[in-house]
Amino acid sequence: MNVEKTVDEHKREMIALLSKLIAANTSNPLGNEYLAANVVKKFFRKNAIRYKVFEKAKGRTNLIGYVGEGRPRLIIACHLDTVPAGKGWATDPFKAKVKGGKVYGRGAVDNKGPLAGMLIAGAVMKKLEKRLKGQVILACVADEEAGSKLGMFHLLETGKLRGEYAIVPDIEHELKKIDVAEKGLLFLEVTSLGRQAHGSRPDLGINAVWNMVDFLEIFRHYKMKARKHPLLSAPTINLGTINGGEAPNIVPDECTARIDIRYLPSQKAEAIISDVRRMLAAVERRNRKAKFRLEVIDDQKPVEVDGDNGLVRSIRKNVRAVTKHDAELIGIAGTTLVKPLAAKDIKAVGFSPGEGLAHTSNENISVSELSAFAKILCLVCLDLLG
Repeated sequence: MNVEKTVDEHKREMIALLSKLIAANTSNPLGNEYLAANVVKKFFRKNAIRYKVFEKAKGRTNLIGYVGEGRPRLIIACHLDTVPAGKGWATDPFKAKVKGGKVYGRGAVDNKGPLAGMLIAGAVMKKLEKRLKGQVILACVADEEAGSKLGMFHLLETGKLRGEYAIVPDIEHELKKIDVAEKGLLFLEVTSLGRQAHGSRPDLGINAVWNMVDFLEIFRHYKMKARKHPLLSAPTINLGTINGGEAPNIVPDECTARIDIRYLPSQKAEAIISDVRRMLAAVERRNRKAKFRLEVIDDQKPVEVDGDNGLVRSIRKNVRAVTKHDAELIGIAGTTLVKPLAAKDIKAVGFSPGEGLAHTSNENISVSELSAFAKILCLVCLDLLG
């Protein structure tokens, strides 16, 4: 069987499949991933692909298809949920429109287009199942847009998803880049605790907002120490939200700030947290009325994959064969499903079609890119498992 020719024969089916996935409104919050999962189930049954369903919460469906048996296992992981449509669309965001060789609709790039490409590749590999000496795992997961607690984290923590290799098609870059490094993600919540009083008598209360301001004045000058990384930019800090007070005439008794820190593989989250605790303690020593609480909301370790491992070599080789261009190795500041997979010692990388239109109005993806993506996935499966 000529894999590339076979994928081309499925082009119309791929467009129809993507259109059905876009029509399944899985905007998160709410998610309702079961709507897209129902589309995938029908596809799996049509192509005799064995699958299992997992839900941590009703309607928040994770669907995993299996082609082949044994090891090694290659996971291809796409998410079923999308961000809300928002404003500014020229067409109905939940009714796919095909124009100029592109499919328009919410999720076209993030992540239902790659999902459709993955499913077509899965159907082609099903026809070649007897040639496989391992397993292709088609993971269609929930809740990626809201932290993956109901999706990837649930599957990995309960042992429902395991493998040796993984491809996460969620970085766009038009098949020209492979994500082999990601900064760590550390979300902190700092709460300043005070005492309420009438706004005309602030001396009778403890103003939690003013005490938070004292801490933030120190924190804004915090410089993290880290070794320069060849693929990642310097570590960053963002004060994302600050909330405190009920009304101008009430002394606020509580103020909360949420902080986003992206750190490098040479850093430890524990050391950063200790630095923040020292800053809070310094304010408390200077002002005996100040009191703080620090909570770690999320900590996902940095990812660093050997750029010369078999998975990366296969992707680069087959990108060159299919598209005639070379795939560059990159690192990213953001977070993908690569992180939780890598945390389970799975060699995971990001690689996908799309050109930077995720979360935008008039989101769209190239049909030819999706076809090339499906071909590359098939060839990588045959390299690793054939």
